[in-house]
Amino acid sequence: MNIKLKLESYLKGGYPLGECIDFWIFSELDFYDELIDLILNSKKEEAIDLATKNFGAYYHISNVEIFKEKGFKFLKTEDVSLTDPFIEELKGGKKIPLFRWIGASFILEGPKEIISNWMDKDGDKYEFNIGLFDEWMDENGGDDLQDGCGYALGEVAYDLEGFGTHGCDIDKYFIEDSFNN
Repeated sequence: MNIKLKLESYLKGGYPLGECIDFWIFSELDFYDELIDLILNSKKEEAIDLATKNFGAYYHISNVEIFKEKGFKFLKTEDVSLTDPFIEELKGGKKIPLFRWIGASFILEGPKEIISNWMDKDGDKYEFNIGLFDEWMDENGGDDLQDGCGYALGEVAYDLEGFGTHGCDIDKYFIEDSFNN
């Protein structure tokens, strides 16, 4: 039997990956000029709307080896959020759209017998225990949940480059509801 779980991810300080920073990739995006114009003209809500329509987030099970090994599956991205768009201008006047915060919710599915290792029983209900989960991850390869997170504006992949924060957490209430029902 499989159980669904939700991961909440966040990326603060995300930047286009080195191989994607080439300006021609940005200039190939059919919405690029409009997005840059909206940001430069302080139309942040409209810029976020346009970017969100063209923004993808996905979870790569293969980047978290133990999840791949134990048969976990990525089902869907439930939500993507972007905040505070701004521009970084590179040498030669090339403009790169950036966001202070990128977030996403991913729905995964995994074997109940594995997920039970992360749960404590309280009466007739099970509660998610982050300590048990962390121990299980450490004992089984030590990958971090955020290693599976992927974000892209069109074809341009964003990740942590330099300073910032990248994290991913299991939604406690979602996994408890899935496990107990």
